[in-house]
Amino acid sequence: MATETIAAIATPLGNGGIGVIRISGSGSEPIASELTGRPEDLPFKPRYAHLVQILDEDGMALDEALVVYMPSPESYTGEDVVEVSCHGSPIVLRQVLDRILAMGARPALAGEFTLRAFLNGRIDLAQAEAVADLVAAPTPEGVAVAANQLAGRLSDAVRDMRIACVDLLAQMEAEIDFDEEDVPAMNRETVSTILDKLEKRLTTILESANRGIMQRHGIRVALVGCPNVGKSSLMNALLNTDRAIVTDVPGTTRDVLEESFNLNGVPIVLNDTAGIREARDPVEDIGVSRTSRTIEQTDLIVLVLDASRPLLQNDLKVVAQIHATNKPLIVALNKRDLPQAIRSRDIEELLPDASAVLTAAIVGDIDELRQALERTAGIAGEDGGLSLVASVRHENALRRTRQALISARAAVTDNEPSDLITIGLRGAVNALGEITGESATEDLLDTIFSKFCIGK
Repeated sequence: MATETIAAIATPLGNGGIGVIRISGSGSEPIASELTGRPEDLPFKPRYAHLVQILDEDGMALDEALVVYMPSPESYTGEDVVEVSCHGSPIVLRQVLDRILAMGARPALAGEFTLRAFLNGRIDLAQAEAVADLVAAPTPEGVAVAANQLAGRLSDAVRDMRIACVDLLAQMEAEIDFDEEDVPAMNRETVSTILDKLEKRLTTILESANRGIMQRHGIRVALVGCPNVGKSSLMNALLNTDRAIVTDVPGTTRDVLEESFNLNGVPIVLNDTAGIREARDPVEDIGVSRTSRTIEQTDLIVLVLDASRPLLQNDLKVVAQIHATNKPLIVALNKRDLPQAIRSRDIEELLPDASAVLTAAIVGDIDELRQALERTAGIAGEDGGLSLVASVRHENALRRTRQALISARAAVTDNEPSDLITIGLRGAVNALGEITGESATEDLLDTIFSKFCIGK
């Protein structure tokens, strides 16, 4: 694969000031020279921006562009790379890319530039994943977490722990392979101390993993309830914009609306759902069915009740349906600006595990709801510090590492033979290597890089 020259548009399609086409591989510079009609005896000066004419097959100008040539190995992919900055017309970019492909480059696969950077040792696997996270980060905090990972903070920590495990594993295996006269056995107390320090380091890193993962992926929250209880008004108040249509007519919302907002550094994906009741027409029936699917897929449910009237039979049916999901639940007693027929203690008796808050969405009184969202999501009181871990994959690998080290230390404590200690150490080495790529399988690489966009 790496012997082929690849090319792709590296900027989002759409009209703009510029659009960038990236070329990587040994054919990059010759293609750029032919593309611009540059004489063979006048090569591109590395890392300089050259103002050039882009020519079609007949020598006619397609565009005026800036070309930057970055020779191997000091480039993004570690190969010869050329970046062509054209005017940001999708038609121009397509014409220039077609010309490049006609000269021998092939279209790059999703994430292939970053995959080559990984395979050529420019970055490790955790840093490669951070590239995609940085591009897709929905909040400033998400950007900061991804940038830290790209800079190698997680990789450095993982590498240090892996080296310590490898050194200890080598010593243990030497004890197994050679007589005690040739290789003195390590003091078991020293081994236990090393393992204990590694466990504590892993525990510290994992303590902030939940927040890091939320900053990367966000939390899905569904506003659920009967018609006309104020779900859409709550959505508009949380978003601080008129996203959902609000009327006094029950059943105004017929479909699931989705928008995002930033809550204490965590992206919240908010769904306003159709009111749950016996459908009165086919359209409403579809909306109620979609509400049920949204409830299944959400992370946290906000059950909205109209506190200005007693609970009706339909309210109780919805309460039972939501309670059966066993998902984290907040009950918003809406319309607190009106005389109250339902109190928080009524909800506590009905749903003892739920948080009950008072809101008046129509006048923007939602502070209690925001605080309850932070508490229930586990982000209340966070200092906003950056987590080293922002991926479920990384968290799982670190947890497996810690468990392997716990097993190894138990073998030390029980004075088991060295080969039993090495089983745990080897498991830790492999799990840590999955994060940075030393132990990554081809299937894992395919899964990770297939999620990238074309041109990255």
